[in-house]
Amino acid sequence: MSLIQLSTHLWVYEDTCNVYILKSGNQCLLIDTGSGAVVQHLADMGIKQVEWVLHTHHHRDQCWGTALVQTAGAKVAVPQYERHLFAETEAHWQTRRIYDNYNDTNTVFALSENVSVDAVLEDYGTFTWKEYEFRIIPAKGHTYGMVSLIAYVDGKRVAFTGDLMSRGGKLYQLHAMEFGYGDLLGVEFTMQSILALKKENVETAYPSHGAPITEVKADISALESRLEAVASLGGNRTSGKAGDGRAEAKLLRESRLQRITEHLLWAGPYTCSNFYIVLSGHGHAMLIDYGLASEGHLHVAPDHGSMKALRFVEHHLDQLRDDYEVRDIELVVPTHVHDDHVCGIPYLQQHYNTQCWALDCVAQVIADPSAWASTPCCYDKAIKVQRILRDGEAFHWRGFDFEIHYAPGQTEYHSVIVGNIDGKRVLFSGDNLFLFNPQAGGIEREIAIQTTVMRNSFQLEMHRRCASVMSALTPDLICPGHGELIAMDQSRTAEYIDYIERKEKILRDLVGEPADHFIDLFWARMLPYVSTAHPNDEVRYTIRIRNNLERTATYSARLLPPSGWITSCETESVTLRRGEHSELLLRAIAPSEEEPRRLITAEVLIDDVSQGPICEALISVVPH
Repeated sequence: MSLIQLSTHLWVYEDTCNVYILKSGNQCLLIDTGSGAVVQHLADMGIKQVEWVLHTHHHRDQCWGTALVQTAGAKVAVPQYERHLFAETEAHWQTRRIYDNYNDTNTVFALSENVSVDAVLEDYGTFTWKEYEFRIIPAKGHTYGMVSLIAYVDGKRVAFTGDLMSRGGKLYQLHAMEFGYGDLLGVEFTMQSILALKKENVETAYPSHGAPITEVKADISALESRLEAVASLGGNRTSGKAGDGRAEAKLLRESRLQRITEHLLWAGPYTCSNFYIVLSGHGHAMLIDYGLASEGHLHVAPDHGSMKALRFVEHHLDQLRDDYEVRDIELVVPTHVHDDHVCGIPYLQQHYNTQCWALDCVAQVIADPSAWASTPCCYDKAIKVQRILRDGEAFHWRGFDFEIHYAPGQTEYHSVIVGNIDGKRVLFSGDNLFLFNPQAGGIEREIAIQTTVMRNSFQLEMHRRCASVMSALTPDLICPGHGELIAMDQSRTAEYIDYIERKEKILRDLVGEPADHFIDLFWARMLPYVSTAHPNDEVRYTIRIRNNLERTATYSARLLPPSGWITSCETESVTLRRGEHSELLLRAIAPSEEEPRRLITAEVLIDDVSQGPICEALISVVPH
């Protein structure tokens, strides 16, 4: 961490974010605080008092040291639309939805404990301190309520832009563009914000991460082009206008099961999440997925936040019995972990004694959803997995041969299942493939595309692996998790692979290098995510780390528990080569009295450089 003078009265302290120090006499104003370590260096600059802290946005790397700065007498001003994530963040964590969660806004990086707020930074208002007047403009994109602060400093018109963009016309983090599940609405928001910034005619923009932006208009123009390229990919909603995906079906009655082949059925494209039935011909059935009956059950609309968890309602099983003489639903194999595909499995196990077989990475999540609840769309009921399958493993069911393959596409915890059924090579692809007409890039027809959800642990290699698996398996027919069946041939497979390569090039160009370091939301993950403890219990957490850098690096972590908890403050470390992953074990002692749900965080360091308290988990202390 270093202190750099930018102009006569402006410095930057490089911490978990850039902390900007604006000096007037022996007093100063800070833009964001990082870890708060900046206060140790102010006396050397002749500063006796921090009068104000202005925050660009609410993320922990920006403000986890604010309480420390407040103890020295500083006042705090925060964005108007994020005040609750400072002053009422404990309530945010006590009430935040966990399961069946399709809200992908990155409020998961909010503070763990309340911070008192002295003023709000109102959109299009001003904040005056000493001889400086800050114009406040919305900078929606990286977060919903982020602001940019425009001021004259040492004769230049400058902007403090938070994480709106970084030098070279790049985004700081791609996953922050996701607001609703699978959309990229942040692309539209960011475009609006950078065009507004361009009108301000600032000479230099000071971002929260990275070097100052000195070619402001040129970098904004470069980012405009990159955002347009992302929107041209299609398949992700990048603006307030819905795309050209399949039309919503409004059916009042349960859809009828349809034959694909003699021994293979599905419920048609108007179920919420396709499930498939393999028939033995002798009264037995094997299901691939079993989730929701219709899209109305998904509750991603405004009522979603008021629901505690997804509610499964039994469907289509009467048809299996009455129309296809199925008496034994013997086996279900889920393609991936999402609740809309697995929420019917506990019902099958309870009422039909159905066995569940699953790929190892899928099994670990559905068997222990509370541990993995930071992953979107976890179902809140644990599913017992009777057989754990490995990548590439063959399995047999009543005359049919199948293989299961790891295919981390829409989510990291995903498989595809291929089998030979009635003379066809059929691949059950889960949420990986959809037909879509991008209507861009010279394409005016439906092609097979790979869906992207940033919060599903997206990494660039995931889609490359899917393309490799698809190319190797050469299916005749794709049975997708949503939408119509997809007939496959070499031409359509080539289009699919080309789409993935084009997408990777566009996304890689949008962020810095190494790209996955700025794309992968879960390069550090804390397990278990949701847990309970008794007073004075020892609580253990595992920090899972993967090295996305292009070099060997040492990763360290330490717990930052809420007040009343006891921790040794010891740091655990591991050295990882490029692409390697490992785990760190951390411990804390719960307080002596019960507590409602609280946030506990872990600070992660790379080669002794703090990245801030980027990992989080939720814990309640309950009586014995």
